[in-house]
Amino acid sequence: MHQSALTVSVRNALRVRNALMVTMAMSAVVAQAAQAQQSADAPTAAAAESADKDPTTLGAVVVSGTRASIQKSQALKQDAIGTVDAVSAEDVGKFPDQNVADSLQRIAGVSVDRSGGESRFITVRGFGPEFNTVLLNGRTMATENAGREFSFDVLPSELISTAEVFKTSQANLSEGGIGATVNIKTRRPLDDKGLHVAGSVSAVRDSLSGETKPKFSGLISDTNADGTFGALLGVVRYQRDHTSEVIDDEGWLTGGNGINGVSGLNNVAVPRTLQYKVNQEQRTRTGVNAAIDWLPSENVRVGVDAMYSKYEIDSKVNAFGLYTDPADVQQASVDANGTATSFVRRNTGGLANDHIVSSSPRNSVNQQLGVNVAWQVGEQTSLDFDGSYSKAEENSGGKGYFMVMGARNVGVNPTWSLNPGAFPSYSNLLPTTDTSDLRAHFVDREGDNRSDELYEGKVSLTRNFIEGTLSQLQFGISGSKRTKDSVTVRTSDSDLNCAYCGYAVRLPSELASVFNAGSLVNGVSTGAPTQWLTFDPQRYFDFLSSPAAYNQFAPGGEFYDPNDPGRAQRIADALQKYGGYKAMPVPQSQWLVEEKSYAAFAQATLENTFYDMPWTLNLGIRFVKTDAVSRAVSSQVESITGTPGDPTNAQVHFTPPIPISRSASYNDWLPSLNFRINLRENVVLRASASDTLTRPTLTSLRISEDIGVRPPGPGSINTGNIDLKPYKARNYDLGAEWYFNDTSYLGLAGFYKKVENFVTNVTRPTTIQGYPFMETLPVNANTAVVKGAELSFQYTFDRLPAPFDGLGLQANYTYVDSKQSFDPSIATGQFAVVGLANSGNLIVFYEKGRVGFRAAYNWRDEYLSAVRGSQGEPTTVKPYGQIDLSANFKLNDNVSLFAEATNVNDETEAAYSRYESRPQWVAANGRALSFGIRGSW
Repeated sequence: MHQSALTVSVRNALRVRNALMVTMAMSAVVAQAAQAQQSADAPTAAAAESADKDPTTLGAVVVSGTRASIQKSQALKQDAIGTVDAVSAEDVGKFPDQNVADSLQRIAGVSVDRSGGESRFITVRGFGPEFNTVLLNGRTMATENAGREFSFDVLPSELISTAEVFKTSQANLSEGGIGATVNIKTRRPLDDKGLHVAGSVSAVRDSLSGETKPKFSGLISDTNADGTFGALLGVVRYQRDHTSEVIDDEGWLTGGNGINGVSGLNNVAVPRTLQYKVNQEQRTRTGVNAAIDWLPSENVRVGVDAMYSKYEIDSKVNAFGLYTDPADVQQASVDANGTATSFVRRNTGGLANDHIVSSSPRNSVNQQLGVNVAWQVGEQTSLDFDGSYSKAEENSGGKGYFMVMGARNVGVNPTWSLNPGAFPSYSNLLPTTDTSDLRAHFVDREGDNRSDELYEGKVSLTRNFIEGTLSQLQFGISGSKRTKDSVTVRTSDSDLNCAYCGYAVRLPSELASVFNAGSLVNGVSTGAPTQWLTFDPQRYFDFLSSPAAYNQFAPGGEFYDPNDPGRAQRIADALQKYGGYKAMPVPQSQWLVEEKSYAAFAQATLENTFYDMPWTLNLGIRFVKTDAVSRAVSSQVESITGTPGDPTNAQVHFTPPIPISRSASYNDWLPSLNFRINLRENVVLRASASDTLTRPTLTSLRISEDIGVRPPGPGSINTGNIDLKPYKARNYDLGAEWYFNDTSYLGLAGFYKKVENFVTNVTRPTTIQGYPFMETLPVNANTAVVKGAELSFQYTFDRLPAPFDGLGLQANYTYVDSKQSFDPSIATGQFAVVGLANSGNLIVFYEKGRVGFRAAYNWRDEYLSAVRGSQGEPTTVKPYGQIDLSANFKLNDNVSLFAEATNVNDETEAAYSRYESRPQWVAANGRALSFGIRGSW
């Protein structure tokens, strides 16, 4: 793989930084290990008992804020049988970060995928969002996404109490998480007796939009005098105006789709397009959490809780695009990898200045209702009943749009340059703000409607034993029914979307106005335009629906074609048929997957000592049965027609849809073993082995077909496969932790995962109606081994002289690797595990008296995000490191001022296709600053 000098320098700097992190951690250990060891070896009985009962108590000193959070999280980690990490709220309504995923990424082995600068999905030990099971209060959450992946940005962090990450499996844990099982807990009314009120008011300012918007949260809980009944209500309302800047090329055309026969060159890779984008979003998140706890007797506890979250994003993208037609290239140069370094287009107008306005709104609603009854049947026996209903919806069908108007570059020779070390650009274009010869092109309304509905029930029996090695037996059964359906809602492809394609109809100049983009992404694309045209989408739709537009194709019109005399009438008829540019459900896009799963488990916990070293062993087995049904409608391609004047477009016409249905089922046994031994009171050794599974993502189980045509390349057919087997993993973990005190430890963990039934996409050529297509189908085909290690260090410098005794440090580094890595020199047929990347965190915090401060640096190394991404080529995301700051000042015991800043180093995201000399996209999301006041009583 070719690397620039800059990239090598950055990587060397990262290696130095990682070495410094470890050196700093070990220096602190060596400097104070003797004193910490002495304290740990001889704690008083009263202090030990107090620490066991209250994880936020240091001896006789009650701690709060950041120290309370890390102390509670450390206690959860230390007491767990398997490998568990956690993040806890610092106070009522105060999670360490404004986004739950942002807090989770501080944990070793956890990385995030961002959307518009906000963390949305998590990857654990190299396994992406679909490999991680996310639970809310122990219950599976429905998702508004097309697959199983959970969007953490829909959860208001103010309503969260604790987030636990189970990296090893137990029989009583819900199956599905080869990467991890994440359990997010909301606050309970009986957590604290009496009346409690908390709230915050703040403002959020986005650096690129320049806008400031409000955010508020409130939480109230109360119990009766004897603490047998309590109720809680929490509400969050958040707004943010966010702007992002993106430059992308939609991937690279290679092989026969690239440049051939020009300047004696063949199979030269060229970008699909070059687009400059400014995405302006208005985000609104509303969250409500309600809970009731009731103790009708001393043996029965009833809990009811509900969560509602609505997340809306209203977006508008202003873009300028330049699409590549390799047949239009008359001169080119190339590097050793077959990548074009420059090329010159003909002056006959093959390249158009495309002015694009689009929107991809998000309108998601997530809700869950759960009921739990815990019954202490006898002194050592308990029963637990739990039932829940969860539903998620994405209602964006037909609410988005993609609209293009443009002007041909006639009389000039547009010249494209790779700009090594930066981002490509064009030169020698006609003025990008000229409205004198604007023409109509592609328009549509689009978007998907999705629904995910989940019913889940569980019953478990627990028997504890006072004497002997066997300390606990647990049995349980569970069942769930999940139904996910999706449909695309858009204007008619065959009749309206491309009715004006080809830049043939003139547009009134008053439809457009100048858009000032400025220097995008810090000027990374040399010579990029700073201005282009924008327009009002509805006015554009209105004009294209009028006779002034379609009559230009009528007899006597400027663009009348005697070979197609009925074009104007067809457009008029289509507008009447559909009621204008009205979005309609696309029959062949509809799919539904219904999945029923049943599980039963048994596990035993044994405890004893070995040479005065206490040990705990958990053995379990889980049986899982899954039945799946996939339903869709099938339509055949009836005809394909090219677009006059636009060699990069075509229309596909389909036969009437026919309903189809297929089913599948499978059974699995999942054993697990977790062992923990305390070599000393503060030194823990862990070992785990288990089998886990992850079901195929739901989009891979659909049997509908997505058919698309975009010349000059072949058409695409993408479908799913209901017969896919689940991913199966054999997991081994080994770890050791040294706890210096209640807020400090050093930990090292290694993991090994052998995963079978990896899904890979098989593509084969086919021909439909004389047009070449590439048909892609997912199949189980590969086995991969993923291994790695995690080093974690946490230390509070309590023994330093004041005021430095308020300092603390958290650092971790994760190494992950697989033999199934990607080789860019192999053109096709490769398998590789995507998402694998080393990662690290460094957090310095200070908390003493009224003042608190935290600086956090999170880094993720380069990783492969897709083996077959845009244009069928691989996509690799470059390293990313972000610095976040937060500070607070207590006005009194109840009220504090706070300020938080994210991405203060203004880091940008970037990716490339196959080789670093083929940049794919670069994005800037700017900084975000929030400041406000928080109170708790």
